[in-house]
Amino acid sequence: MQSSSRHKLNGYLLMFLSSSLMGGIGAFARFIGAPGLFISFCRNTAGVIMVTLLFLAGRKFVKFKGFRVTPMIVLSGIFLGLLSGLYVMSTQMTTLANAAFLIYTGPVYSTILASIFLKEPFTKVTAISLGSVFLGCLLIIGIINYTQGAGLTLTLDLDPKYMVGNLVALASGLAYGLFLFFSRYRMDVDSDVRAYTNFIFAAITLGIINLIQQPKLDATNWLVLIAAAFITGAGAFYLLTVASKILLAGELATISYQETIMATILGVVLFSEPLSFMQILGGALIIIGGVIQIMSSARKVESADRDMAEAMVG
Repeated sequence: MQSSSRHKLNGYLLMFLSSSLMGGIGAFARFIGAPGLFISFCRNTAGVIMVTLLFLAGRKFVKFKGFRVTPMIVLSGIFLGLLSGLYVMSTQMTTLANAAFLIYTGPVYSTILASIFLKEPFTKVTAISLGSVFLGCLLIIGIINYTQGAGLTLTLDLDPKYMVGNLVALASGLAYGLFLFFSRYRMDVDSDVRAYTNFIFAAITLGIINLIQQPKLDATNWLVLIAAAFITGAGAFYLLTVASKILLAGELATISYQETIMATILGVVLFSEPLSFMQILGGALIIIGGVIQIMSSARKVESADRDMAEAMVG
C-alpha cells in the first residue's frame, strides 16, 4: 500500500515538473528574437524527435499496424499546432499570466462543441463550468473591473497595450478546445500513436505557416531557441509520458493547470508584469471552471468503463 502511494506521488511530481516546464515557454519566447509561430514550430519538432526516440527505444512502431489516417486524426494534429503557435505568440503580446489563463478556457469550448455535434448532455455542471470560465475571461480582459473610486464597473474601453494579445490568447484557447474535440474521435487508436501523429501534423502545420516568413537568428538566439524547444517541448513531453503511465487522465489534466501558476510567477518575477486582484480572481475562476469540467468528464469515462467491465463479466 505504501509502495503504491509512493508510486502515485512520483506520478504527481513528474506531472508537476512537466507542466512547470511547459509554463516556461512564454519566458523563453521573450528572450528569442523570433515570431511565436516559429518558436512553436521548433518546439513541436523537438517533440517529434523525442517521440520518435521513445518509439524506437520501446519498439512501439508495431502499434501502427492496421492504423489508418483519417480527417479527424489530421484535424487534431492541425489544431495542436495552432493552439501551440497562437499561445506562444500571445506570450509575446500580453502578460504571461493572461496568456496562460486564457488558453485554459479550451476544455469548456470542447464541451460546448461536444454538446452540439456529439449530442452529449449539457448538464448543470457544464453550465456552472461555462459560467465560471466566461466570468473569469471578463475579469482578465478587463471588461469587468474594480477600482476604489468607481467600484465595480463594466467597460469596453480596454487597455490597448494587451488587448490584441488577449484576443490571440483567447484564439489559442479556442484552438485548444477544437483539439480536444477532434481528439474525441478515433478513440480506438492507441494513445502513443495519437501522440505521435499529433506532433507530426502539428509540426507540418506550423512548418507550412512559417514558409511565409523565415526569421534570421544569430547564434545566441539559436542556442536559446534550441534549449527552449527541448526543455519545454521534448523534456516536458517525456515527463508527461512517464506520468501518464501512473496517473488517471483526470488527474493529469487537473495538475496541468499548474502551468498557469508557473507562467504567472515567471511573468511577475522576470518581467515585473502587473497582476491585479481582479486578474487573479479571473484566473482562479477559469481554473475552477476547467477543473470542474475535467473531473466531471473523467467520472463519466470511469463509470462507462465500469459498466463495460460489468457487462463483460455478466
